Amino acid sequence: DLLLDNGRLREHFQGTNQTGRSAGIHQQLPHGFIEVSPELAAERGIEEGIWVRVTSRRGSIECPAVITDRVCGNTLFMPIHFGKEGVNLLTGEHNDPDVQTPAYKEAAVKLEVFDKRSAPPLPAHNYRYGRPTPNRGVEAEEKWARSDYRQPPAQQSNPRKM
Repeated sequence: DLLLDNGRLREHFQGTNQTGRSAGIHQQLPHGFIEVSPELAAERGIEEGIWVRVTSRRGSIECPAVITDRVCGNTLFMPIHFGKEGVNLLTGEHNDPDVQTPAYKEAAVKLEVFDKRSAPPLPAHNYRYGRPTPNRGVEAEEKWARSDYRQPPAQQSNPRKM
């Protein structure tokens, strides 16, 4: 009844073949987790750090939940970086019929909530909790209105390219 999506985390490279040896990164992401939307969490009684079982036609995984607005509705997200207990146990081996590439990115799954709890799987300051580094973006009009702003010179053709 749910869709599982998967992908990379910024802290890891590929399947942790290099970054998995870093104590600092391991401290930031000690084990796998699944991201659940606030709507689905409320509907199913899922709280931060509660363990869930995710089951597809291919297999089953147990891991703690992270409640985040990075996913919405009935979509779940799981990182690819956590070895044998990882998301590849859930995804299929079928191919996209048009391009013949493996369809490893999504799977239909069911979610079962356990009474088992643990500390939240991510440190409170982790960006995945929906608190990215503050950045108001480029405020060009404000920049242009400053008294010290100077219009850049018009772009000139490169004489070597003529």
